[in-house]
Amino acid sequence: MKNRSFPNLILYKGIISIFIVLQVNILRAQNDEMRSKPESNFISRLFYGGGFGLQFGSVTLIEVSPLVGYKVTPKLGIGISPSYKYYSYKNPYYPSSRLETNVFGGSVFARYMIFENIFAHAEYESLFYNTKVPGYPVEMQQYNSVLVGGGYRQMIGGNAAMNILVLWNLNDTPDSPYTNPVIRIGFTVGM
Repeated sequence: MKNRSFPNLILYKGIISIFIVLQVNILRAQNDEMRSKPESNFISRLFYGGGFGLQFGSVTLIEVSPLVGYKVTPKLGIGISPSYKYYSYKNPYYPSSRLETNVFGGSVFARYMIFENIFAHAEYESLFYNTKVPGYPVEMQQYNSVLVGGGYRQMIGGNAAMNILVLWNLNDTPDSPYTNPVIRIGFTVGM
């Protein structure tokens, strides 16, 4: 039996690589633009960013999670992050059967810079799953998660960074959308 996931893996890595290169260029352009404009005290304390995910194949995933935050102090930032995820699973044994889920929600978070590139992170997230299974009524479920952990920030210029977070879901249940640990990669400008 042939392994069909290898071409998907190459495609997935290629898309992610292109996305990272584009994000770095966008973040650098935004950073240059931010330096050239005089800003008010409130605006200068804002930071932006988020994450984006794609996967295609028998399981399709599209994820968009922007964030906006406010630097309370030079080391402490708080913010919000709305989130949308689309999952689709095509059963190879029943091609006409496709499971689709739309996930809406968001989170509030706090980050504290412990060292120059190391930070602590705490977050409360609420997600609403709207699942469609052929032949069954649409099912709506809500999951709340309390995530704590830390991260590493790699600067990509003067004011932009890539963040890698390792979080632990304190509200882990059998129905939880996460398995511990939760690993995330995202970008920020301004923090």
